[in-house]
Amino acid sequence: MNPDRARSFGAAADDYDRLRPAPAPEAVRRLLPGPGAAVLDLGAGTGLLTRALTAAGATDVVAVEPDDAMRGVLATRSPGVRVLAGTAEDVPLPDASVDAVLVASAWHWFDPDRASAEVGRVLRPGGVLGLLWTYWDPAQEWVAELRAIGGLDDQGRAPAVDADFVVDLPEGAPFGPGEPQVFRHAVWMAAADVAAMLGTHSAVLTLPADERAEVDRRAREHVARAVGTDPVRVPFVTAVWRAFRTSG
Repeated sequence: MNPDRARSFGAAADDYDRLRPAPAPEAVRRLLPGPGAAVLDLGAGTGLLTRALTAAGATDVVAVEPDDAMRGVLATRSPGVRVLAGTAEDVPLPDASVDAVLVASAWHWFDPDRASAEVGRVLRPGGVLGLLWTYWDPAQEWVAELRAIGGLDDQGRAPAVDADFVVDLPEGAPFGPGEPQVFRHAVWMAAADVAAMLGTHSAVLTLPADERAEVDRRAREHVARAVGTDPVRVPFVTAVWRAFRTSG
C-alpha cells in the first residue's frame, strides 16, 4: 500500500462525492442481510455506499472513515447516519456489534491481517463481509483508453471483471469461502464530468500540478473525440465479493 495515495482523496473530497458513481443497487442488495441489519460501512469515504445502503432500506448504518475532509462530506450528505473517525485496523465499535461490514473500493488500502481481525471482531457469527469495487468498464474501448490516460490500470488494484475473481484473505481469517459476482450498469454524465472524474483517482491526485493539468486536458480531448455526445452514457462495473463470518 502506498500511504501517500491512500491519503490523497481528502484533497478532492467534494469532487469525489459529486463525480464518483454509487455502486449498482443490485450489488448493494446482494450484500445487505436485511433492512433491519446493523451495517458498518468501513472506509466509507464521502458516503457513496452509505447513501446507497439507506436507499436500499437499511435503517441501522454506521460509517467509519479516517480522513477528516472525506468524513465531513459524509456527515453533511448522510444525515441520521452515525459517522465515526476510525480505521479498518482500529474500528471504534464493540465486539460482535454488527451484522455486516461492507467496504467499497477501499480494501486494497487496508492492512489485510489487522483489518481481517478487526472485521471478525465486530461481526456477529454468520455476519457478512462484503467487498465492492465500482469502476469504469474497461471492456469498452473508449473507456480503456481513458483509464490509460490516467494510469488507472498501472497498479492493478481492482479485481478482474470476470465473474470468478478471487479475494485472498489472510490465513486464519474467521470467514468462510468467498462468493464473487459482477454487476454492470450505466450512468449518464456530462462530458466534462467524465473527464474530471479521472482526477479523483489516487494515480492522478498524487501527480504534480502540471501533470494533473495535462491528464485533464488529454482526458477532455479524448472524451470529445471518442464519444462526441453530451451527456455521455458511461458504463460501470460493480464487482462484489461476499463471505460469512464463521462461529469459531
